[in-house]
Amino acid sequence: MKNDIISVVSPEYRDFITGLKQRVVSARISAARSMNRDLLLLYWDIGQGIVDRQQTYGWGKAVIDQLAGDLKRAFPSMSGFSPSNLWRMRQLYMTYTTPQFLAQVVRELKRGTGPFRQLATGFDGVFSNKKQTPEKEKPAQVAREITGSVPWGHHTILLAKVNEPAELLYYLRSAIQMGWSRNVLLNRIKADAYKRSMTDTKSHNFNIALPDAIAAQADEMLKSSYNLEFL
Repeated sequence: MKNDIISVVSPEYRDFITGLKQRVVSARISAARSMNRDLLLLYWDIGQGIVDRQQTYGWGKAVIDQLAGDLKRAFPSMSGFSPSNLWRMRQLYMTYTTPQFLAQVVRELKRGTGPFRQLATGFDGVFSNKKQTPEKEKPAQVAREITGSVPWGHHTILLAKVNEPAELLYYLRSAIQMGWSRNVLLNRIKADAYKRSMTDTKSHNFNIALPDAIAAQADEMLKSSYNLEFL
């Protein structure tokens, strides 16, 4: 090597470090999304399992405390299996599989654009003829994928503060598209962003700001105690 000291202002070095930074951000986003998706799909399956067995076997509310105790003993380092969290998992599944919410999902899919269509296209069997997924099951499968695209903290806020299906889907779509953090989501709900969106036609810079916003949400996912405990 001719020089042991590299000029940090050289164009070659600037290009190199810029590329590395972008690669780090990309890797963090990918890791956060994968980890979050697996955790949220687990929560969905737990919620579905509770609902299905309550309906099939007539189990009452006491099963939640029983499950919480057994899961806590099996996974003592995880706090995600508290009774309150198991109730939220049940609520998550119940809310996102109501006929009213799934009807909103169908309307979104028929538009053919946006993050929900992309999620559905990437999910084997939803729009593919290979697995011949029954038509009535497609919206629920897409709803499950939507769940895995948003952090758990976002869902807990939405389940507590939003009841109307169209409004709920609006905030889910916005959180995915714009990378809203939990605090941003809460502030947007308080500001009635959904109602304003019905009449507000102002332009925005979401396309420009999107990478940084998604990176911020990825950081939030990676710092989540639920995600860390899940690992």
